[in-house]
Amino acid sequence: MKKLTVYLSIILLTAVLVVSCGEKRGHRRITDENQRTHVDSVIFAAFDTRDIPRTLAVIDSVERRGELSRVRAIFYRTISYNSSGKYSKSLNLYYKLADVSVSELDDQGDFECFNYTCKDYLRLLCHMKRYDEALREANAFDKKLKETGGDEFTRLHDIAEMIGECQLYLGQTAEAEQSFQSALNDIHNMLKIHHAPLDFRESQHTMKSVAMAYIQAGDYAKALPWVERQDSLFAIASNRSDRDTIYIDEMKADICYCRALLEHKRGGAIAAERAYRDYLSTRTSKRLGHVINSTEYLMLTERYDEAADHYMLLQRYMHESAFETDLENIGRYLLPKYRANLSAGRKDSALSVASQIAEAYDSALVRQKRSDAVLLGTIYEAEAKERQLTEQKFQRLQLWTVGIVATLILIIIILSIYAYRRKTVN
Repeated sequence: MKKLTVYLSIILLTAVLVVSCGEKRGHRRITDENQRTHVDSVIFAAFDTRDIPRTLAVIDSVERRGELSRVRAIFYRTISYNSSGKYSKSLNLYYKLADVSVSELDDQGDFECFNYTCKDYLRLLCHMKRYDEALREANAFDKKLKETGGDEFTRLHDIAEMIGECQLYLGQTAEAEQSFQSALNDIHNMLKIHHAPLDFRESQHTMKSVAMAYIQAGDYAKALPWVERQDSLFAIASNRSDRDTIYIDEMKADICYCRALLEHKRGGAIAAERAYRDYLSTRTSKRLGHVINSTEYLMLTERYDEAADHYMLLQRYMHESAFETDLENIGRYLLPKYRANLSAGRKDSALSVASQIAEAYDSALVRQKRSDAVLLGTIYEAEAKERQLTEQKFQRLQLWTVGIVATLILIIIILSIYAYRRKTVN
């Protein structure tokens, strides 16, 4: 009997080795604090100049020297493109995220870069109203981020929010409510561990996104609690000794503007105007981008002259941000500017904007077709790699199955031999 135990121990050890050979090697758990490396500092210094071509050249240079991980390179390039409105170029890079494996995320910095790039990608898809694609990618990223220890970092609340947003716009209201609740749970869990000013700012931004999603969907009753949750979070953040005055001002601006939209939609003109005046009292509302974006409320309240006045700053805003006049930005900025001027009775200005749109449209369409061609090639490449990974997984499964079957056969043979010998001895 003792010999049988030895035989079985050897066989089981062999089986474990066979199975482990067919399994993917486990990734290293991410626990290191993010350190601003010299390379990161060089790139941040380039960003500070607001010179995007120079920043991209710096990123190319350090990547060629092997000093920048792939996920960090994607992160820095996409925020460079997004900051100058070149969303189509970012989109081409975002598809490469599917190739980034968990094992590549070597430290906290890589995790954060991957995390934020995924979220920027999903947010862009939502802005483009590509909700089916965004929902598919969100679920894939959520799974991958949790493999890296995402539950431990409890920073996935905005991923859950975007999943819910896509579900809401696709008519999956019950599922959306569950996803939003999951985002809220993640926020509560995160704030138990992380208390930095940025953590409160990001949490408030997620709550605002839920409220805005319900406002856009016309479900004002469900939007209201999310605005009130922002108020409660703001009260906590603003009373902390380590509060950041810039973040506090940004939070107040977001909350007040969100409330102004909601109150107007609910028919509360006085409450809406009070919230809008509170929004205007913030320093954030004076920033050029916010001046342009606040025209949504002005158009809703039929203050067309004010909206048209705000859009007089659009040329400067797009120039300072180095925005391309592509199809995305034509739809996001020039068409609303045209409608504001037309509604204000400024026909000459409206005609001028219409001429600008007509002139920009052809070149924008050509750039879009070129970008789509590059994007299509990127998608095909990603799909080919995905098929290759699937085939490799199937081959590992075959190896695993063969190993188990061989082990079982070996066990049966040894047991048969053992039983035969016992019978012969007896």
